[in-house]
Amino acid sequence: MNNLLPSWHSGALSYLARAQHNGRLHHAQLLSGKKGVGKSLLAAHLADALLCLHPQNLTACGQCKPCNLNLAGNHPDRLTVVPEGKSIGVDEIREITHFLNHSAQQGGNKVALIEQAHLMTHSAANALLKTLEEPNANRYLVVTSDDDSKLPATILSRCNKVAIHSPNQAEAAQWLAAKNVACDFPWFDEFSLQPFIIEAWQQEGALDDVTALYHAANQLTVESAQTVEKILLKQSAMSDVFARFLLNRLKGAMTQGNGLSFTQYQDLVSLVHRFMYEQKNVLGLNQNLSISNLLFALQKQL
Repeated sequence: MNNLLPSWHSGALSYLARAQHNGRLHHAQLLSGKKGVGKSLLAAHLADALLCLHPQNLTACGQCKPCNLNLAGNHPDRLTVVPEGKSIGVDEIREITHFLNHSAQQGGNKVALIEQAHLMTHSAANALLKTLEEPNANRYLVVTSDDDSKLPATILSRCNKVAIHSPNQAEAAQWLAAKNVACDFPWFDEFSLQPFIIEAWQQEGALDDVTALYHAANQLTVESAQTVEKILLKQSAMSDVFARFLLNRLKGAMTQGNGLSFTQYQDLVSLVHRFMYEQKNVLGLNQNLSISNLLFALQKQL
């Protein structure tokens, strides 16, 4: 349980608290926003409050029996589904349906959370639709999504969408500073609107790797390729971070009049996107060759 929400969540929480106070809190809440803005934290906060016996302004008291169960991580009337690998399958959604259709062990609300619902398979989305169409009393579904365009319109139309906005740079810096995360990295501006990503990197001990990828994207040397390969062998997901730095550099080269035409820009962007695809989908990829070819092509144009 964590009631200490970041300042940029206050508007969304106030809106939901008013709805609950007026008896109009929808049974299915879709928290939508960019990755790294803290949607999961707000979803957990809502679950805590909906299970609490004495919530105030949709915030759990932290003292009652349900709150103690939440603190222990074993509340029987709470279920969380997260992606396994790259998707959420139909079996996980059927588990939610089964969970919501049974009586609450504590005699109050039941709450199911779906993290990153945009990763649901087509079959999973269809299974969820049936649950949304036949809601039971005192049953709540809290869903987070990084990309609503990947959710079927039938799902979107049956949820109450709550936009979770990104913080401004000052808010993000203040929040990170309170968590003892430095904000003096050369790449901070690129990720300042997604502070939860930066916090996760600190917890994983990956901040130095992110900085190394930033320098590699701006130097494009043989040594850069070796650095990138070493990092991606440890954490393949960092390929997206490296690609983001590359794309940002390409955009800057075109807009700042560095001799890069729009056609050249498009061709190089396509190369970066192909690199991203290979990193995620090609089994037995020759990592060194993939990185070296990309950096060599970029170096010739930049």
